[in-house]
Amino acid sequence: MERKLAAILAADVVGFSRLMGRDEENTLLRLKQLLSELVKPQIRAFKGRIVKLMGDGLLAEFPSVVDATECAVAIQRAMLQREPGISGSQRIKLRAGIHLGDIIIDGSDIFGDGVNVAARLEALAEPGAICISEDVYRQVNGKLPVSFRSLGKQELKNIESGISAYSIDLDPARLSPELYEILTGEALELPDQPSIAVLPFQNMSGDPEQEYFSDGITEDIITALSHVNGLIVMARYSTFAYKGQSPDVRQVGRELGVRFVLEGSVRKAGQRVRITGQLIECQTGAHLWADRYDRQLDDIFALQDEITREITVALAASLTHGQELKLWADQAPDLEAWDLMMRGLSEQYRFTREGNLEAARLFRQAIALDPGFSSLKIGLGWALQSGARFGFLSDPAAASAEAQSLCDELLAGDNATADAHALQAYVFTCRGRFEDAKAHGRQAIALQPSVSLSHATLAVTHNCCGEFAAALNCMRKAIRLSPYCPDWYFTHLGDAYRGLGRLEQARTVYRHLETRMSGSILCQIRLAVSHADFNDLANASKAAEAVLSIDPQFSVRAYTASTAYGNDELRKSWADAMLKAGLPE
Repeated sequence: MERKLAAILAADVVGFSRLMGRDEENTLLRLKQLLSELVKPQIRAFKGRIVKLMGDGLLAEFPSVVDATECAVAIQRAMLQREPGISGSQRIKLRAGIHLGDIIIDGSDIFGDGVNVAARLEALAEPGAICISEDVYRQVNGKLPVSFRSLGKQELKNIESGISAYSIDLDPARLSPELYEILTGEALELPDQPSIAVLPFQNMSGDPEQEYFSDGITEDIITALSHVNGLIVMARYSTFAYKGQSPDVRQVGRELGVRFVLEGSVRKAGQRVRITGQLIECQTGAHLWADRYDRQLDDIFALQDEITREITVALAASLTHGQELKLWADQAPDLEAWDLMMRGLSEQYRFTREGNLEAARLFRQAIALDPGFSSLKIGLGWALQSGARFGFLSDPAAASAEAQSLCDELLAGDNATADAHALQAYVFTCRGRFEDAKAHGRQAIALQPSVSLSHATLAVTHNCCGEFAAALNCMRKAIRLSPYCPDWYFTHLGDAYRGLGRLEQARTVYRHLETRMSGSILCQIRLAVSHADFNDLANASKAAEAVLSIDPQFSVRAYTASTAYGNDELRKSWADAMLKAGLPE
């Protein structure tokens, strides 16, 4: 008998007996398809070997613990997309355990503590999750773009000493401090200046249709606080990752790198609304401020002003440096228009053709009700220019022209907002007016330095100009202000690394991007280019095939012609890599 060190993956189907009891024949057919279409190909792709199949489970060994873990992650993420037409309780779900240990080889079978520990860890895993031992964690931490959650020391059946275990977080949007450092190259630490995360206010009305109302309260407070000099305010994308949860504030502080958390609730009944809020120090859990407000709805915007001012006073009077916050009191909008704006923003965040069209429609409807409320026009401008840039609209030139017209209107006079300058920077970048775009991007940041999107927009401009060090700096700031940021941030973070010649780091970021938006053509183009950079032409060809499956008419010439580049050398660099990957000229 032979002994060796190996990575062992154990997996099984959750609730297999229940599924078989309801529909035996169909369950067996689905399990066979799962094995042949997903599990076996992935294990082969990551250089593993299936040791044995055991009814509803399997045991596999890998020479590399990184390959074993990456294989399990790929399988579990692919499981989320399978069987979309089957209800949640009837869908097949897997759980997996991985351990690195000594095994005994007897023919084609394997035995030993390495096998036993992997099986016990699998039993600890939640449905759809992966549980790993500390030995595995030490080997893969920092090498894969995933987050880990410690489960502490576990007493495993028939294993003499306890084993520390970890669960892999498969939510690609949730950046742990460790994953944040892997992707950005910077540690997520508490900043010197005060910092706050405003968690989504809970909708206590019992009416799902009022979700956007409570979300709007949260967004308005985030916006108002971001005007305060010296205060770091986490962006909406990061704080809304906690929507529907009741997280420990210490966990929020650690994951977002903030000192304070504001949480609250909204209860709307008829024409009255009750809003509660409390400000908590993350490290100690101490409540610094709490209050409750009962108001008529026609007083809602003044109420938001009142809450925001209370919070800034609670943080410390010195934060404002004597400045006055620009709140709704200056331009309280029509309530119905404000509701439409919140719905429009919700649609825009979906980042789909349908969502983009619906957002534009809602913004136009809101503008008709309240043409003097500038935020409505800014929302429409972003919808139009994004629709033009990503091919959502039938007449992109007309949409871009209308977006520019809105910018002209919003920037007229001496009181233009940071949001208006950020929109203009985006429109100018798409039009190739890079120096003008940078000027407006810098002005947006100067007016409101805590807005993540302004930094990200400026990063896009720098990347288009080939100014990669500046782009990397801006994108790091953008992600620091929004650790759970929009997916597209990582396209430009990776592009900045690639432009700087840091190809390994670019590949790490693009692989993380794949976990978030694998069906996006922008993601697949970058994967094709990255594989080509490493002369991995087999995987480059797979990514190129994915590009063509999304857009059969894709051509390198058309893509590079429609993309804003600051110089021909940069355009040629991307074109050559795409051609090398096998994309059609």
